[in-house]
Amino acid sequence: MYTVRSITVATAATADHTIADLWNPHATQRIKVVSVAIFKRGGAGTAGDNLRLKRATVRGTAGSTVTPDIDNHGERAVAPVSGVLLDLSAFSVQPTLDASDLGFGWVAPAVQGAGIVMPIPGGIVIPPGTGLAIVQVQATIWPTSEITYSWLEDY
Repeated sequence: MYTVRSITVATAATADHTIADLWNPHATQRIKVVSVAIFKRGGAGTAGDNLRLKRATVRGTAGSTVTPDIDNHGERAVAPVSGVLLDLSAFSVQPTLDASDLGFGWVAPAVQGAGIVMPIPGGIVIPPGTGLAIVQVQATIWPTSEITYSWLEDY
């Protein structure tokens, strides 16, 4: 299993704005996301902040990108074959997202440090050339946050 974590900056006050996207750039390798976590770090945000998981079909232009390597493997045995990338806001060009969400969501309290770990029983498969995005629903600024994705490549 692989895990990647990073800190994202605050987003724009735009509905359906991507906070982070785990992008699978490989031509044939699928990945399976088994958990996603987010914790507000840089402020309380707004009462009723909420987010959803959505599939990204076109990669956006991220404010920063983390490239996982062998250190992200649970046994430090092999770098991710997929070449997976963690894209973080603020995005200058938003990823293209599917219209529907994947049924996972969270309403966040307006408290710094509020967060959630969302285990995904059975996982969500991310086909080649797509991603799994954490998206704020309302037109509010989502504060600086810690983001973590865990996934499998050898399933």
